[in-house]
Amino acid sequence: MRAVSVNRPTLLGLTAIVILSGCASPREQCVLDAKSPRLMVMNDRNVVAQNLERGYAVHSQQVPYSYEGQCQDDYLNYYTCTVNSTRTQETPVPIDMQREETKLEQLNARIERLAENERSQIAECALLPDE
Repeated sequence: MRAVSVNRPTLLGLTAIVILSGCASPREQCVLDAKSPRLMVMNDRNVVAQNLERGYAVHSQQVPYSYEGQCQDDYLNYYTCTVNSTRTQETPVPIDMQREETKLEQLNARIERLAENERSQIAECALLPDE
């Protein structure tokens, strides 16, 4: 079982990039494509850094449950019924601190390499039309 914690601001940023990429000019799309690999690795790095800061990882899972609620029939009449839903359950998971520190160092080095590639790709994007 793999422990995963999501950095919501970064995830939202990646989601925004995907949404906006549909409306982007060729140059803007090129820049977004150039930045995407580094941003994804930064998200992984943030998860590892948070795990190290806490001293443990957080495993999240959806757990089903039922409760009595109000339902509506075809005639818009309310009645009591059983509603099925889910909730997120987070559980602390022990981590190997040394292994996580090594992983963090590797991710930092990878981010640096990706940043260099990103700069050269963005320079090439300048040749594309901005419309």
